[in-house]
Amino acid sequence: MTAGTIIIAAHNEAMVIGRTLDALADARADSGIRLIVVCNGCTDATAQIALGYRGVDVVELAAPSKIGALREGDRLAGAGPRIYLDADVVLTSRAAFAVVDALTQGAVAGRPPHVFDSSRASWPVRAWYRTRADLPSISSALWGAGCYALSESGRARFEEFPDLVSDDLFIDSLFAADEAVIVPTDPVVVTTPRRLADLQRILRRSYRTQSEVAAHSSGLSSGQQSQLADLAAIVRQQPRRAGDVVVYLTIVVVARLRAKFSRSSARWERDASSRESS
Repeated sequence: MTAGTIIIAAHNEAMVIGRTLDALADARADSGIRLIVVCNGCTDATAQIALGYRGVDVVELAAPSKIGALREGDRLAGAGPRIYLDADVVLTSRAAFAVVDALTQGAVAGRPPHVFDSSRASWPVRAWYRTRADLPSISSALWGAGCYALSESGRARFEEFPDLVSDDLFIDSLFAADEAVIVPTDPVVVTTPRRLADLQRILRRSYRTQSEVAAHSSGLSSGQQSQLADLAAIVRQQPRRAGDVVVYLTIVVVARLRAKFSRSSARWERDASSRESS
């Protein structure tokens, strides 16, 4: 019997899908965890690479749509908790088992901790992610880690994924802060953008869709509303971090302004630099 399902929506992820599936080797070999890779609108070798892994179900959709892929993954998923994982984020088998176990034992929503790999990024991007990593309101939220998981009762809180770009923000908005469990296990590894322009691109996408998320829920999560207090606390406790905080705020303000004036754009803004091999 299936104890849980990992759903990976993948659009042209040939550069990274192997890395993601390699990290889940034990989960792929375990009959209690089902892995589904939903390739949507791929024009590269993503599907072929995923098909080369034993223990992975691969589905191909013609249209490029993450939401469509999540819906298809949900349709195919079995009983038990579901882990939704971005194709470029590394989740270990140990973490997958721990999250499924936590959700089976009563948690309604959760994810592993996360770390940012900014080793190849420019200094403004590194400063931005150093600050972001220290914000409690984000580190305890479901969104922003490229991975979140729902129990059967947690998944029952909505019918199907709405047509929103930021699916993780939507999911986060459905749960109170004390309902989202950060499971103490291996962190997922999120590779950051390499250049400031790449970071601005994905931030614009995120900010442009926040109002859409609010329209589909009771509002933005408490974590989304607490960042200024967190930033002030960082400066009070570590005055030498003021420079990082200024960089963080400047990048956020610029991205929000650009998002405001491009709100009508429906174009998917994706960072390709984190997927570059060198």
